[in-house]
Amino acid sequence: MVEPMTTYPPPLHEPILRLLQHQLASIIQSCPHADQAIEEAYLSQRLGLKLQTDISVSADMALFQQHFILYHLLYRIQQDWHDTGAGYLHIALAKVQLLPQAAMLELNEDNERRAYYLNWQHFYSMTEQMLDQHLAAFWRYIRDGAVTPTELDMVEALSVLQLPDNFSLLQLKKAYRSLALQQHPDRGGSEQQFILLTEAYQLLLRRFS
Repeated sequence: MVEPMTTYPPPLHEPILRLLQHQLASIIQSCPHADQAIEEAYLSQRLGLKLQTDISVSADMALFQQHFILYHLLYRIQQDWHDTGAGYLHIALAKVQLLPQAAMLELNEDNERRAYYLNWQHFYSMTEQMLDQHLAAFWRYIRDGAVTPTELDMVEALSVLQLPDNFSLLQLKKAYRSLALQQHPDRGGSEQQFILLTEAYQLLLRRFS
C-alpha cells in the first residue's frame, strides 16, 4: 500500500482510511461499466463520506474536504492496483476510469496532482479565500476544455443570479455561492448551469473592479 506523502496527520485515523479505500475500490470494481469513465459525483454518493469535525466550516469547504479525501483514496488505490497488476486506474478531472494493465500510462503522468492529494498539508492549509480561487480555476479549466463560453450581457447575468439592478458586492457573492452550491455537479447539478453561473458572476464582478 502506498504511504501518504506527508508529515501532517490525516483527518481520519489510518484504519478508517483503509476501510474507506477498500469500500471505494469495491465500488469502482462493481460498477457495471467500470471500464468507462465514472463520475466523481457517483463515487462520492456511493461512498457516503461524512467528515465530522469540531470546527464549523462552510458548505463549500466541507465539499472540498470530502473531495480531497476521495481523491487521496483514489491515488492510494491507483498505486495498489499498479503494484499488484490489477489494472490501471486513470484519474482525471471529476472522473476516473479503470483500464487494463496493458493500457497503463506511466504513473508520473500526473505527478503534481498525485502529490497534492497525498499530502494532507493541502487539506489543512485550504482557506475560504483560497477555495474561491481554487474553484474558479477549476471551472475555468472545465469551461475552456469542454464547453463553449456563453456571451452573457448584464441583463442576462442579473437574471441568472437572480439579482436586482442595484445589487451590492455582498449580495453578488452571497447569490453566487448559494446558487453555485445548489448547481454543483458533485450534488447532482448541471455542469452547464454551473458554468453559466460562474460566467454571470465574473461578468457582474467587473462592476466592482
